[in-house]
Amino acid sequence: MKKYLTMDIGGTFIKYGILDQDFYEEEAHSIPTQKDPDLFLGQLLQIIEETKNGISGIAISMGGFIDPGTGFNSDYSVGNNFKKYNLKETLNIKTGLMVSVENDSNCAALAELKLGAGRNCKDFCLMTIGTGIGGAVIHNRELQRGKNYKAGEFGFMMLGRKNTSDGESCYSANATSVLVKRVSSVIGHPVDGDFVFDHLEEAMVNKIYEEWLEDLAIVVGNVAVCFDPEKVLIGGGISTRERFIRDLRDKVYQIFQPLEQYTTIEACSLGNNAGKIGALINFLDQYGK
Repeated sequence: MKKYLTMDIGGTFIKYGILDQDFYEEEAHSIPTQKDPDLFLGQLLQIIEETKNGISGIAISMGGFIDPGTGFNSDYSVGNNFKKYNLKETLNIKTGLMVSVENDSNCAALAELKLGAGRNCKDFCLMTIGTGIGGAVIHNRELQRGKNYKAGEFGFMMLGRKNTSDGESCYSANATSVLVKRVSSVIGHPVDGDFVFDHLEEAMVNKIYEEWLEDLAIVVGNVAVCFDPEKVLIGGGISTRERFIRDLRDKVYQIFQPLEQYTTIEACSLGNNAGKIGALINFLDQYGK
């Protein structure tokens, strides 16, 4: 059975492993992402050198607006330094192996469509909530990329202007990083997401959380109204918190009451493996088995 090197490249970590055609992963690895473009490329080439024996190709998931045919990435959300390389073209030339590159949220959606929470759906939208907000649209069980490969970028959605509890004007959707930043500002020292959820009984923390949750619920509801999907799937590290999914679902249905009758809101089911699985699905779609 053929095997493939799959990589999920983020601004903080590169997660990689060897997957076979049935998406079984022999072992998983993770290393910090280098921000210098030459060191970054060196990282990838070192990973490939260590794993190249027996692999039939390289499948990559990463941030950005990516033409999967050419590999051109017009906006690397993991950092501008990454623009130095067209990874598909560069790695193909340097290794001689077939390479595929696709947006990370699109990869997650492909994985959930085939093996996860979207496997029984014809239409669904996926939102990844983390440092930023990404997303993907599945219609008639096909990924919709858009003319400029920007379909599903729900984080660019604009909200009405309002002042938050820390005095900021809010125009756009806010990711988990904004929630943490706002709580840190009020507490007076840096905190993480675990701190926020462990202190929701505190009035000020809860107020910030509720403001943030309402903005996010408006985005989720608007997405559902626009695309009329069977499901909106929520990904990202925060999606593993049952409290958050329950709160978000309740808030969406409170604001958009008719949605409860026909759109389900739930967490993605594949977790951190979705990017790598989706990258390989995209590779096999391009090159076949």
